[in-house]
Amino acid sequence: MPLPWNRSSVATDQQEPVRARGHRGRRQIRGEEVQRHNARLEEERRRQRLAFTIGGMLLLLIFSIVGVGYFREFYQPPRAMAGAIRGVEFKMGDLVERIRVLQGINRNHPQGAGFIDLSVIPFEYLQNMLNAEILRQASPGLGISISDEDVDAELKRQFDPPTPPSGQVPDEGQLEEEFRERYNDFLSRTGLSDEAYQVIVKEQLSELQLRFFLSQDIPSVLEQVEVEWIRLEFGGAVIPEDVRTRLEREDFSVVAADVGVPTGQATTPAPRFADRNGYVGWVPKGAFPGLDDTLFGNDEQDIVALTKDAISDPVSTQDGIYIIHKLSSLEEQPLSSAMLFKMNTEQLTTWRNGQLDRVSEEGWLQINFNSDLYAWVADQVRLTRPRVERNQAQQQGG
Repeated sequence: MPLPWNRSSVATDQQEPVRARGHRGRRQIRGEEVQRHNARLEEERRRQRLAFTIGGMLLLLIFSIVGVGYFREFYQPPRAMAGAIRGVEFKMGDLVERIRVLQGINRNHPQGAGFIDLSVIPFEYLQNMLNAEILRQASPGLGISISDEDVDAELKRQFDPPTPPSGQVPDEGQLEEEFRERYNDFLSRTGLSDEAYQVIVKEQLSELQLRFFLSQDIPSVLEQVEVEWIRLEFGGAVIPEDVRTRLEREDFSVVAADVGVPTGQATTPAPRFADRNGYVGWVPKGAFPGLDDTLFGNDEQDIVALTKDAISDPVSTQDGIYIIHKLSSLEEQPLSSAMLFKMNTEQLTTWRNGQLDRVSEEGWLQINFNSDLYAWVADQVRLTRPRVERNQAQQQGG
């Protein structure tokens, strides 16, 4: 029997596909939104990875630049070779260390605390280090030997406190304590270790022994001439020709006192050979090689010696310009201590130059000192120059 027709069931049957389609549509929309969301997340992650990569590369570049700068400025220069003799090297840091010794010694220099002439000293000290290494290698063959006791005695000589007044019995413990204070103060000022300074002292003592051996060949009496002179600096404000013209109408001692510059370098123990009025005394041949032709003549080059009482024209030498007044003819005279020292210094220079020439010819000499390394040395020396209070500097300047 047919059932009666039910409208609600028909409506429900017709609504089911519509609802299914609605659900599918919504699911499709949500899927597309998820896909777009995931795409956005992936794009964001990709951008983050790219940003991190670029940032890491920039940081790496910055660290590389800083590292290279540190290497070039602080690590490499002190370890760069300054020179070598027969494979034994010394570094740029060693050169700065030696210059700082002079800087510490010159803390009361009239031109300022720790004054260093950077146009001269770095090159001079580089040469000194070459000379010291040559002597160290040659010492066994010369019979030069410096013991630890010799070094200790020299340190005592340099840094022992002043001798107490007569009648006072010194306390050995107190003297030792004062010695240590003075020595440690010096090491602090120069930035040296005890071990490093003992090496320098050993080099100084070796040079003294070499000087002594060489001096044995210098006679105590030599033919000499008595002189006075006026020494002028290269490029100074005083014109040598003008000085020579003044000497035609003024007394030699007056002009010398007015314009003369003392002989002897500030970095060496050389005496000032001429007094304030230009008087030198008796001078042997070989003491001042640059003046020998003027004072003693040169037969090989047909140069006639300056006559007695005559005044020379300006004579250029390595250490200045000289105008000489010859006071005597050639005479045998005892050698003064100043001239003995000067002749001994010339012997030492000749020996050193001969040794340098030999190691250079044999290919055992290396020198590495360019403009960049010089600039680094100069900067290091300036950094450790002692600070001076303004009023103290003004007092020194005044």
